[in-house]
Amino acid sequence: MMKILLSIVIIFNTAICISQTENQIEDQVRKSILELKEFIAIPNDALEINDINKNIVWLDNKFKSRGFSTTIIQTEGSPLFYAEIIRKEKLPTILFYMHFDGQSVDNAKWNQEDPYKIVLKRKVDNNWQDLDWSILNGKIDLNWRLFGRSTSDDKGPIVMFLNAIDLLKKNKEKIPFNIKVILDSEEEKSSKPLPKAVRDNHELLKADFLIINDGPVHHSNKPTLVFGCRGVTTLSITTFGPIKPQHSGHYGNYAPNPGFRLAKVLSSMKDENGKVIIDRFYKGIEFDMATQKILKAVPDDIATIHKNLAINKPETVGSYYQEALQFPSLNIRGLSSGWTGAKARTIVPDRAIAEIDIRLVLETDGNSLKKLVKDHIKKQGYFIIDREPTIEERLKYDKIIMIKEGSVTNPFRTDLNN
Repeated sequence: MMKILLSIVIIFNTAICISQTENQIEDQVRKSILELKEFIAIPNDALEINDINKNIVWLDNKFKSRGFSTTIIQTEGSPLFYAEIIRKEKLPTILFYMHFDGQSVDNAKWNQEDPYKIVLKRKVDNNWQDLDWSILNGKIDLNWRLFGRSTSDDKGPIVMFLNAIDLLKKNKEKIPFNIKVILDSEEEKSSKPLPKAVRDNHELLKADFLIINDGPVHHSNKPTLVFGCRGVTTLSITTFGPIKPQHSGHYGNYAPNPGFRLAKVLSSMKDENGKVIIDRFYKGIEFDMATQKILKAVPDDIATIHKNLAINKPETVGSYYQEALQFPSLNIRGLSSGWTGAKARTIVPDRAIAEIDIRLVLETDGNSLKKLVKDHIKKQGYFIIDREPTIEERLKYDKIIMIKEGSVTNPFRTDLNN
């Protein structure tokens, strides 16, 4: 069984800090930034296999240059990248997981010419100011920020990992572990091929400990060890109006508007405080006093969180931030109907679409929660299908909704007393 162990992280990170000077660290940060700039310049859309293959070529060169043996693991989808340094068979082995794919880019939503060309910035009076790359030749301010697709999620951790290896070698420090690395190519599209690939390559990936280098930085900027991860599953929900968009001057007040119907369906799922009101959605979620004590010990500064999010008050699924994360969540991740902005038209749309993600915790089952959502919608009088409705079905049923289910990525949690 793989485990996440605090002492492993402490020992590994402590080894990196040995015999380092401030100048040495700054020099390595400078090299890391330039290497990351090079890495980000390779597009990594999880939906584009050519992007994935180009990234694998880059990774293969970079890991081999650090002394790793590498393997490309073929899957039912995009390939995985694997690398290892086996020092001694008797040493404990750590398996590191990261991913190098990214979400698709919408250039219109970026404040820079090309999301794959990193921009170096600093904050001045709450505004981000572009910096010339030549500034790296001088003193580096660790409050500067890099803007680019996948800079933090998750190419940054890969480059930091490689440069940590470099520092250890420069200081002639021996890592007291065997190191294995698995890099996912479909994390941003739910990692569907990963579980089977892990099972098929069980011996290759066998390890004593698993560390996942992916996740948010705590707002305190303190190093954080997380003993678990929420899972995820998805639903795509579509309501229907007229078979083709119709002029609202001709059919407004007559042809059912799918946007209003979808809005009513969605609003029926939560109360005004953000709590899911679907029957049994939170079933089985309980906290003992010991767990509450640990959760409350996390040094969350609520004022800082609210300022960063620019919100007045949070949803109240939990009584505080860490408690809220222990519940499954129901999230609208995208909405679409008709046209908006300068392209808005006076029409009754033909359909409205909501993309839903459900974050899972250990006490919940993704397929069961999806069924609860579907049962909730069915009670509102909807005829549920998983494909486009036929003309006959449109004429037969007043309220039709199409629901397509995504795969389930299960959550996990490591015992805090391990």
